[in-house]
Amino acid sequence: MNERKRPTILRIIDSDYTAAMAILLLIIFWVLFWFLAAIHLVDLQILRYVVIGLTIVFLALLAWRCWLITHIFAEGVEKQADVQQVSFFRERGRLLVSFIWEGRPLQKDSLIPKNNYTQTIQEGQQIAIMVDRDDPRRAFIRDLYLRK
Repeated sequence: MNERKRPTILRIIDSDYTAAMAILLLIIFWVLFWFLAAIHLVDLQILRYVVIGLTIVFLALLAWRCWLITHIFAEGVEKQADVQQVSFFRERGRLLVSFIWEGRPLQKDSLIPKNNYTQTIQEGQQIAIMVDRDDPRRAFIRDLYLRK
Protein backbone atom coordinates (compact mmCIF):
# COMPACT_ATOMS: atom_id res chain seq x y z
CA MET A 1 0.00 0.00 0.00
CA ASN A 2 1.37 3.38 -1.03
CA GLU A 3 1.31 6.01 1.73
CA ARG A 4 2.60 8.96 -0.32
CA LYS A 5 0.81 12.26 -0.06
CA ARG A 6 -1.37 13.25 -2.98
CA PRO A 7 -2.75 16.70 -3.74
CA THR A 8 -6.48 17.31 -3.39
CA ILE A 9 -8.63 18.27 -6.36
CA LEU A 10 -9.02 21.78 -4.96
CA ARG A 11 -5.24 22.14 -4.58
CA ILE A 12 -4.75 20.93 -8.16
CA ILE A 13 -7.25 23.50 -9.46
CA ASP A 14 -5.55 26.19 -7.38
CA SER A 15 -2.02 25.24 -8.46
CA ASP A 16 -2.30 23.92 -12.01
CA TYR A 17 -2.83 26.35 -14.87
CA THR A 18 -4.56 23.80 -17.15
CA ALA A 19 -7.00 22.67 -14.46
CA ALA A 20 -7.76 26.25 -13.45
CA MET A 21 -8.41 27.27 -17.05
CA ALA A 22 -10.76 24.31 -17.57
CA ILE A 23 -12.86 25.43 -14.58
CA LEU A 24 -12.72 29.11 -15.55
CA LEU A 25 -13.79 28.46 -19.15
CA LEU A 26 -16.56 26.17 -17.95
CA ILE A 27 -17.92 28.93 -15.72
CA ILE A 28 -17.58 31.56 -18.48
CA PHE A 29 -19.51 29.47 -21.01
CA TRP A 30 -22.35 28.77 -18.57
CA VAL A 31 -22.58 32.44 -17.54
CA LEU A 32 -22.62 33.42 -21.21
CA PHE A 33 -25.33 30.82 -21.88
CA TRP A 34 -27.58 32.14 -19.10
CA PHE A 35 -26.94 35.74 -20.14
CA LEU A 36 -27.88 35.03 -23.75
CA ALA A 37 -30.90 33.05 -22.58
CA ALA A 38 -32.05 35.99 -20.47
CA ILE A 39 -31.91 38.46 -23.35
CA HIS A 40 -33.30 35.97 -25.95
CA LEU A 41 -30.54 36.77 -28.45
CA VAL A 42 -29.87 33.29 -29.89
CA ASP A 43 -31.54 29.94 -30.42
CA LEU A 44 -31.24 28.32 -26.99
CA GLN A 45 -31.59 24.76 -28.27
CA ILE A 46 -28.40 24.95 -30.33
CA LEU A 47 -26.53 26.94 -27.69
CA ARG A 48 -27.57 24.44 -25.01
CA TYR A 49 -26.00 21.58 -26.98
CA VAL A 50 -22.83 23.60 -27.55
CA VAL A 51 -22.49 24.46 -23.85
CA ILE A 52 -23.22 20.87 -22.78
CA GLY A 53 -20.61 19.62 -25.26
CA LEU A 54 -18.04 22.11 -23.97
CA THR A 55 -18.90 21.11 -20.40
CA ILE A 56 -18.11 17.49 -21.22
CA VAL A 57 -14.83 18.48 -22.86
CA PHE A 58 -13.70 20.73 -19.98
CA LEU A 59 -14.72 18.22 -17.29
CA ALA A 60 -12.84 15.47 -19.18
CA LEU A 61 -9.78 17.75 -19.37
CA LEU A 62 -10.03 18.48 -15.64
CA ALA A 63 -10.46 14.78 -14.78
CA TRP A 64 -7.46 13.82 -16.94
CA ARG A 65 -5.29 16.54 -15.41
CA CYS A 66 -6.26 15.56 -11.84
CA TRP A 67 -5.62 11.89 -12.62
CA LEU A 68 -2.23 12.67 -14.18
CA ILE A 69 -1.04 14.78 -11.25
CA THR A 70 -2.25 12.40 -8.54
CA HIS A 71 -0.77 9.45 -10.46
CA ILE A 72 2.64 11.12 -10.67
CA PHE A 73 2.53 12.01 -6.97
CA ALA A 74 1.59 8.41 -6.11
CA GLU A 75 3.88 6.52 -8.51
CA GLY A 76 6.51 9.05 -9.57
CA VAL A 77 10.01 9.74 -8.33
CA GLU A 78 10.88 12.65 -6.07
CA LYS A 79 13.95 14.53 -7.32
CA GLN A 80 15.77 17.70 -6.38
CA ALA A 81 15.81 20.33 -9.11
CA ASP A 82 17.72 23.60 -9.48
CA VAL A 83 15.68 26.69 -10.29
CA GLN A 84 17.18 28.20 -13.42
CA GLN A 85 14.66 30.96 -14.00
CA VAL A 86 11.53 32.30 -12.36
CA SER A 87 9.45 35.22 -13.60
CA PHE A 88 5.97 36.64 -13.06
CA PHE A 89 3.58 38.74 -15.09
CA ARG A 90 0.40 39.77 -13.32
CA GLU A 91 -1.03 36.63 -11.66
CA ARG A 92 0.95 34.05 -13.65
CA GLY A 93 4.53 32.94 -13.64
CA ARG A 94 7.02 30.75 -15.43
CA LEU A 95 9.46 28.46 -13.69
CA LEU A 96 12.37 26.72 -15.40
CA VAL A 97 14.10 23.98 -13.42
CA SER A 98 16.87 21.54 -14.30
CA PHE A 99 17.45 18.09 -12.85
CA ILE A 100 19.35 14.90 -13.57
CA TRP A 101 17.38 11.88 -14.80
CA GLU A 102 19.24 8.59 -15.29
CA GLY A 103 22.52 10.41 -15.77
CA ARG A 104 21.35 13.00 -18.27
CA PRO A 105 20.35 16.60 -17.59
CA LEU A 106 16.73 17.62 -18.24
CA GLN A 107 14.84 20.87 -17.96
CA LYS A 108 11.19 21.45 -17.15
CA ASP A 109 9.37 24.68 -17.93
CA SER A 110 6.16 25.21 -15.93
CA LEU A 111 3.39 27.76 -15.77
CA ILE A 112 2.77 28.60 -12.14
CA PRO A 113 0.30 30.80 -10.28
CA LYS A 114 1.55 33.83 -8.41
CA ASN A 115 0.99 33.08 -4.72
CA ASN A 116 2.78 33.25 -1.38
CA TYR A 117 4.71 30.03 -2.04
CA THR A 118 5.80 30.69 -5.63
CA GLN A 119 6.91 34.24 -4.85
CA THR A 120 9.51 32.85 -2.41
CA ILE A 121 11.19 30.73 -5.11
CA GLN A 122 14.57 32.15 -6.10
CA GLU A 123 16.90 31.40 -8.99
CA GLY A 124 19.62 28.99 -7.85
CA GLN A 125 17.37 27.47 -5.16
CA GLN A 126 16.78 23.73 -4.99
CA ILE A 127 13.18 22.53 -4.93
CA ALA A 128 11.58 19.11 -4.80
CA ILE A 129 9.74 17.92 -7.89
CA MET A 130 7.75 14.79 -8.64
CA VAL A 131 8.78 13.17 -11.92
CA ASP A 132 6.85 10.63 -13.99
CA ARG A 133 8.88 7.39 -14.20
CA ASP A 134 7.74 6.73 -17.77
CA ASP A 135 8.09 10.27 -19.11
CA PRO A 136 10.51 12.46 -17.14
CA ARG A 137 9.34 15.52 -19.07
CA ARG A 138 6.23 15.35 -16.88
CA ALA A 139 7.25 16.87 -13.59
CA PHE A 140 5.42 18.90 -10.97
CA ILE A 141 6.66 21.06 -8.10
CA ARG A 142 5.94 18.98 -5.00
CA ASP A 143 5.42 21.75 -2.47
CA LEU A 144 3.21 23.77 -4.80
CA TYR A 145 0.66 20.96 -4.75
CA LEU A 146 1.13 19.79 -1.16
CA ARG A 147 1.46 23.12 0.68
CA LYS A 148 -0.88 23.86 3.55
